Parts: sequence; C-alpha cells; structure tokens
Amino acid sequence: MRSSYRWVPVLALGLGAGMFGAAPASSTETSGTTAPAVAPKGPNGPNGPGLVGEERYWTADRMKNAVPADGPTAPASPRHGLGAQRAAGHSSPPPGTPAPQHFAGHPMIGTFFFDGRPLGGDTYCTGSVVHTAAKDIVLTAGHCGIGLSKATHRVFVPQYRSGKSAAQQPFGVFPVLQVYTDPRYTANTKSAASDLDLSFAQVDANSRGKVEDVTGALTFTPTSGYSHKVTVIGYPGSGSVNPGHLPVRCPVTTSQLPGFRQLRMTCKGFYGGVSGGPWIEGYDSATGKGKVIGNTGGYNGGGNDADDDWVSYAPVYGKDAQNLFQHAAAHQQLGKNPPYTGTTDPWLPGSASTWKKAALMTSGDFRGTGHSDLIVVWTDGEVTLYPGNGHGGYGTERRLMAPNSTWKNARTITAGDFTGSDQF
Repeated sequence: MRSSYRWVPVLALGLGAGMFGAAPASSTETSGTTAPAVAPKGPNGPNGPGLVGEERYWTADRMKNAVPADGPTAPASPRHGLGAQRAAGHSSPPPGTPAPQHFAGHPMIGTFFFDGRPLGGDTYCTGSVVHTAAKDIVLTAGHCGIGLSKATHRVFVPQYRSGKSAAQQPFGVFPVLQVYTDPRYTANTKSAASDLDLSFAQVDANSRGKVEDVTGALTFTPTSGYSHKVTVIGYPGSGSVNPGHLPVRCPVTTSQLPGFRQLRMTCKGFYGGVSGGPWIEGYDSATGKGKVIGNTGGYNGGGNDADDDWVSYAPVYGKDAQNLFQHAAAHQQLGKNPPYTGTTDPWLPGSASTWKKAALMTSGDFRGTGHSDLIVVWTDGEVTLYPGNGHGGYGTERRLMAPNSTWKNARTITAGDFTGSDQF
C-alpha cells in the first residue's frame, strides 16, 4: 500500500478536450567491535545431542520430509519473497531465461537440517563450506542462520543424498556448534537490512575429520561490483518440483537489485530450499571450487514480491559481510554496530515492468530540501511523489492522488514557481 501524503505540489496540468481539473539515506559500513572468543555453547556443546545423537535423530524419512525454510515447493505457491514490482502477481519469465541443470552436486555444498519451525517440524536450507584456518565454517543465508540458532537438532550434510540417513550420507553429517549472524539483520525483511542476509555456522568434526578437510571449500570473496558471471547452486524442494531432492546449478550473469546492495539473477526452477546456496565466480564444474561472492537471500528472503521462481537475489559481500566472516572465522560473535541504512547508489525505484505504467513525470525541489524530487502520473490516474535523497536516488514512494479519471486524461505536466514564491 502506498502511504497517504497530505502535501500536494502546484503543477500545470494539460487535459484533453472537454476535461476539467478536479481534485534508500546514506550508509556507512563499519567494522564492528570485536567480541571475546567464545566456546561453543549450542545444543551440540558438552551437554547437547552431539554427533551420535544427531545421527539418531536425522533418519532418512525425517530429512526427506523436512520442509524448506524459505517457503513451499510447488511452482504455483510462494517460494521466497523479494522484488520491487508495482503490482504483485506471477509473471512469465522473459524469453531466453535459462533453466537449471539437476546434477550430482559437490562435497562442499550441501544442506542444513534443523528443527523448531514456528509451527513445529523440521526444516532445511542450502549451505557451502568456505575456507578458514579453523576449517569448520559453513556459509548460508541469514534467515536460515536465525532458524539454526534457535534449533535443538541442527546439522550440515555435505552433498546430501535423499533416502539416506545421517549415518549413511556420503560424507556423514557435521553438528552445528555456533551460528554467526549480523544482529542488525531481521529475517525476511524488505528493508535495507536485507543486504545483511548471510550467516556462518561453525560445525563440529565428525569421524572423518573437520568439514573442510573432508569436503574441500569455496573461497569467500568480497566484491563491490554488481555484474558477474557466476554459477548459482541450491537444493530446491522435493516433491513434484524435485522428487530426487537433487541440487541444481545455473550459469548466469548478475545485475543489481535497484536500491539495495544485492545481486540479481534470473533462472527458472529456484524454489524453496535454495536459500543460502552459493553464487560462485570462476566455478570449476568438475571440482565445484571457485570464489563465492554471494548467497541466495536478501530482500524478503531472496525472491521477488510475486514469488516468481525465476528471480533470485544475493547480498553483495562488502565490508559488513567481510567483517562478519572474519569474526566467524575467529569463532567470535559480532559486536555492536551502528544501524544499517543501506546503499547510496543512484537508482530508480521499481522494476522495468513498473515504469511501463508511468504516463507522465516531472522533477523539482517540491519539499524545499534542496534535493530534486520526482512526481509521476500513472496510467490509471494515480499521482505519486518519489522524494530525492540527495545521492541520485529516491526514498519511499508517497501517494498524492488516488487513481482518478481527471489525471488519467492528463497530457502533460510541468513543475515551476507559478506563484512567485521562489519555491516549486
């Protein structure tokens, strides 16, 4: 819903014959305060279930029946949210949108299984091992990390195989000891804090050794750009979408999600369960190795407002992500940081489909702030204001007029100082 806005600017309105007139702020990424190293205290600490207890709990059926942490699996149902579309509603993917390949997977990429959903039951997300000196850190989405941090039973399963119990998995399972998430992140938010949708889990060794020694690892790689050639991997939901619960991979070129520090990609078939999956640059299809520059997640959990399976996002690994990674690698929780305010990159709100519905627009300093604002008349006669933020972008859209027949027939609009007040 667009919020109501009481102030109405003075505009020159041109009407067709016979018609009569009737009435994201700057951000600073910080390094954070280093907290003292902490010993693992989670459910898999000295008094927790441990490896034996987790192997007993995670039977083949329990893992097979776990549900995605990011939504249902059916193509017609919501998957994970996200996007900035003027009107929510499923849409067909653009011509040429690729489809993913189901494949056998790689040892360093697998699934997290954990219990304790709000309504009960077992849940899963995708994760990937990243290289650290301790060789025990696995990357996933922040909203998955929040679920993991509240769980009693929680494991990482490298190259998960459906139909096999925890003890029968090709590389075993690794109990989760600690979870590291930026405390400023809120699960599945649509705010600027969605840029922080990543977590790291510290996992215990199993009988085969430390997880990185057993599986190998990707290289966590910060970046500042938005255009990359990557391969995105994840475990979409089972059932009719993916009966074998196999991982999928899709080579894509990324772009920016406007208004956020997030990557955007399009590829069909990325349903629930893919959250946390790595976006790999320089991907070696034989070994699975490469540089991980993002993970599926972000705005509203990683998908657009229409829940289209072919649109996915990932947070950009800037200073905040690098800071979290360094703390996790040292087994330290992140200290307190100033509030996160998002990107100052210039952007025009909404998607391309949104602006197809813009009929007329004009700009000016309508609020007397010294910043240029934008007024838009939409094809249904609605009039809205986008307040300029002084950095080439715009704040939250504000409604000036509800859809109406008068403005629907406007032919031109012009902003100016029509009253001689030195103000638009």
